Formats: sequence, structure tokens, C-alpha cells
Amino acid sequence: MQASGVSYSLESEIGEGNYRTLLVTTSEDFFNPEGSSEESLGALSLPFDQELGDLLGVWIRFGWARDDAAVYWESLYSGGINIMGNSWQRSDDNIGIGYVYLEGGNMGIDNSQVFETYYRYALNEHFATTADIQYMKDCMNDASNSDGWIFGVRLTVEM
Repeated sequence: MQASGVSYSLESEIGEGNYRTLLVTTSEDFFNPEGSSEESLGALSLPFDQELGDLLGVWIRFGWARDDAAVYWESLYSGGINIMGNSWQRSDDNIGIGYVYLEGGNMGIDNSQVFETYYRYALNEHFATTADIQYMKDCMNDASNSDGWIFGVRLTVEM
């Protein structure tokens, strides 16, 4: 996999903002939708996040993938808010609420929508745990739908 990108951070009166572009390509080790030949994967993503003072932040993400290889989604559009733990005296904690819309692809899914909320609890300066709840709905090309809840817990280690 090869990745390249550009990142820009800006500190302003309202807080820090991070604006990035990321281009990712792979070797030709992935099957095409028919499974008859191997193709490479490639995607461009534009993630932006901005603090709005000491208590709130917002983020948006845009992404597009090539569909030569078998991919479930060609386009990604997402956004959300980040509620920082400063308001309850836990500056390293945060609550996130987000929405993702995925569309295109060549594997039978017309579009997917995901609503997510999570709470990140910092155990100390190196470890944090996150409880996550998502609701996901897939609309298939054959007009059938599939939906459900996803619950998760993850542990993050930062050195």
C-alpha cells in the first residue's frame, strides 16, 4: 500500500483546525467484481475537523474510491460533533455523535447509512477505552434492506 497526503493545521480564535488530503493506492492483489482478474485499490479522502472553543468540535469527511476492484462503496460522506470532556472536568474524555452516508460500489449495496455515538474515557495518559453504539441500514440494489445495531468497546494505547 502506498499513501501520500497533505495536512494543514491552523490555530485560530475559535480553536485548532486540521485539514487533510490522503491518497491511497495498493498493489494489484484484489479481485475485480467478477473475480476474474486482479486489480489495485485506490481512494482519495478529505478529512476536516475544527474545534469550536473549549467544549465543542465538528468534523466532516469526504471520500471516493475507484471501482476497478470489488468495493462495497465508491463514495463516503460523513460529519459529526465532538463534545470535549472539559465541561465535566475530564479534559481527556469526549463524546462523539456522527452520521455516515456510503454509496456506489459494485458488490450489491446501493447505499448505507450509519448513525454513531460513542464515549471515550481516558484511563490515564496512555490508555483509553471507548464504548460505541451504531445503527446501520443497508439498501441493496435488489430493493431489499438490512439494518441493525452494532455495539462495541475498544481499548486504545498511545505511547
